[in-house]
Amino acid sequence: MKTKTIISKALILGGLSVLASASYGSTLYLASSASETANNSGSATVNISPNPQWSPAFSGTSWVSYTQSGNPNQPGYVVPANGTEVTFTDSFNIQGTPTLASLIVMADDTTSVSVNGVMVVPMAPTTGNTYTTCSDFTIGCSAATAAGLNILSDLHTGANTLSFTVEQIAGWSFGLDYSATIVSTTPAVSASSATPEPGTLALLSLPLIALSLIRRKKIQA
Repeated sequence: MKTKTIISKALILGGLSVLASASYGSTLYLASSASETANNSGSATVNISPNPQWSPAFSGTSWVSYTQSGNPNQPGYVVPANGTEVTFTDSFNIQGTPTLASLIVMADDTTSVSVNGVMVVPMAPTTGNTYTTCSDFTIGCSAATAAGLNILSDLHTGANTLSFTVEQIAGWSFGLDYSATIVSTTPAVSASSATPEPGTLALLSLPLIALSLIRRKKIQA
């Protein structure tokens, strides 16, 4: 029974190490924040206290701007002039082939969305738009806009950039919030170039060690 137990444990551990080294793909999460999101205004991106009438920021994100333009009740609040346009960008690297992508966005007053220079969501139309708080139409600040249906085809292996051109049209607050998830395959590694981690090698050797112990026990018997 002990011999069988040694074989079973060694083979299981060795098998687990092989499974752990297999590539099942990877997931990349993007989130608006002062540290992740750049902009072209000449000022650093900042996390802002949101306007009380905006929907709360998505999980793991922050409303961002190029200045403190969110909550009118906060010290240092700034009202960007009508006609102000600021492009915010999030650059990232995809190691494998993109297989799934989703993006949700909110903005005040509105924003367009581009992926690698290709516009996937245009600026909201101004005709019939009251801008009571922000744009009445997509993309606004009171509900998430899903843009994922058009994103996947414009992503590729290597360097990518999401761009959001936020526009101030009818005064008051100004800001952006977004969250994206991108799933991609992991590039295959040829057997000749693959170098297993030391820990993996140790686990893979367990079946051989077990067989060696079994053989020694038989000789001693």
